[in-house]
This record gives sequence, C-alpha cells and structure tokens, in this order.
Amino acid sequence: MIEIGNEKLGMGWLPDLPDYRDYTPEHEKIKPLLKEIKLTKVLTQTKKLSLPSSVDLRPWCSPVENQGSLGSCTAHAAVGLIEYYERRAFGSYIDASRLFLYKVTRNLLGLKGDTGAYLRTTMGAMRLFGVPPEKYWPYSIPDFDKEPPAFCYAFAQNYQAIKYYRLDPPGVPLATLLLWIKAHLAAGLPSMFGFAVFSSIRQATDTGKIPFPCAGETLLGGHAVMAVGYDDSIKIKNEICGKETTGALLIRNSWGREWGDNGYGWLPYEYVLRGLARDWWTLLKNEYIPTKQFGF
Repeated sequence: MIEIGNEKLGMGWLPDLPDYRDYTPEHEKIKPLLKEIKLTKVLTQTKKLSLPSSVDLRPWCSPVENQGSLGSCTAHAAVGLIEYYERRAFGSYIDASRLFLYKVTRNLLGLKGDTGAYLRTTMGAMRLFGVPPEKYWPYSIPDFDKEPPAFCYAFAQNYQAIKYYRLDPPGVPLATLLLWIKAHLAAGLPSMFGFAVFSSIRQATDTGKIPFPCAGETLLGGHAVMAVGYDDSIKIKNEICGKETTGALLIRNSWGREWGDNGYGWLPYEYVLRGLARDWWTLLKNEYIPTKQFGF
C-alpha cells in the first residue's frame, strides 16, 4: 500500500516465475489468431518494424475505477482488459465484478486475506470461473474475503472462449519485448503487466508521468496496470536526481480518476528495457476477429 496525500492506495501484483506451459505469440492456439489480424508477420520483422510514433486506445476503455486500499490491482487490470476488448469488438461490455475476480483468484491459489495475486492466475480464474456483472457482487472492501454465492459462478461459459498468452516468455530480449508490446498496441491489442513501484511515483499524482527511479530510491511494492498506448516523444524527468527518459507507455491505472491524467499515466520505456516492468499478458477470442477492429 502507498499513501499519496491523505489517501491510501493499494497495489497487489505478485511477480511469478516463468512457466514453459504459458501460451505465447508462437503457440499453435495463438499464432492462427495473430496471423488473421496480420500481427504474426509484424512480430517476426522486429529489425525492420515500422510502427506509428504514438498509439492511444483510451476511447475504447471502460471508465477508470478505484481499488482503494485493497491489493486488487490484478483483478482491476484483467477486468479492464476484457471490458476493453468487448467494447472495441461489439460496442458494449458488461461492467464486471472486480471483487469476485480477486476472490476467486485467491481461491485458486489457496490464499485468504489481502495477499495480492499473480496475473497468470488472474487470467486463469477469469477463464475458469467467469466474472459476473458488478451489480451482483459489488466492490465493497469490507467484503473482500467473503465467498460469493453460487449464482455468481453462472457466467463462466461466457469466458471459456478466451485465449490468454504471455508476451515475455523466457529468452525474449527486452528490446524485442518492447517492440512486441508496441506492435500489439498498434494493432489495437492492449495488455496488462506488473511493475516495480518506487517512492518517486508520488511525483506522478497530478500528471501521471511516473519517472524512472534514481539510485537509492525506496521500493514500495509491485503494481499491475493496463498498457493502452505509447508515445515515442514523451519526456519524463525524475525531480530527485534530474534523470530524464524519452518514450513512454500509456497506462490505465486503478487509483481512481483523480490520479494522474483522469486515471491514466505514463511509464517510461526504460521500465521494460531494464526489467522493472514484466509479466505481460493479453487475450483474444475467435469472435473478435471478424469485427475487423484489430490488426493491421
């Protein structure tokens, strides 16, 4: 948890170990989908890759929400991801229950309490259990460890077609990873990830511009967000040591619309290139492809 002003804001991303069973862009169940939207060819041409200098997917995102003091950032990121895809593909989405997804993810992990969660398990829980509309299991922090009623599990079938995959399996160079992230964004495919949060994040409260940390800064924890765009020209300076970076990912945070730029912010590319932002996941469904909303 981090205190910014008078508000206590939760985090909750638990970094996990690589697993060779993870789906990747090269997996036989993912590659055909990426081929249909002409992304496979792009991902194999990293040295010649020509991408737009900026991408902004905010128009298709659902409203930014506030996790409060609970460590439910992984559920917020995953719910934001599926809401984006449904809205982009079909023009509407179900306001999904963040509290339900956070609880069933911890059930899957055998955890109780406000422990945070892994992004891989969060995606797996969403596909296995589904997510009911928020009106059936509202976001009430005192109820975070209560078991949802059986009715809330009745929506699982709607999520079983989801195919989720990892952009940063073992062996992918960090420079290539950044290109893959940007190529996905240029094709209309956002992703979610976790990053290390340092004390200088307080500088981003009003602007959303998160600086790259200076030497000796305090590590506060891990936080999961969505990547919904990028801009190669964004400059961000750390006021502590004057270190400046150029180029940043546009992130959708879960600390309410009062934080940053109406709930959005910027994270320097250096976080990816130095390994401080990892655990990159996105998803696709066969039903999304015919809508022609994704790809090049």
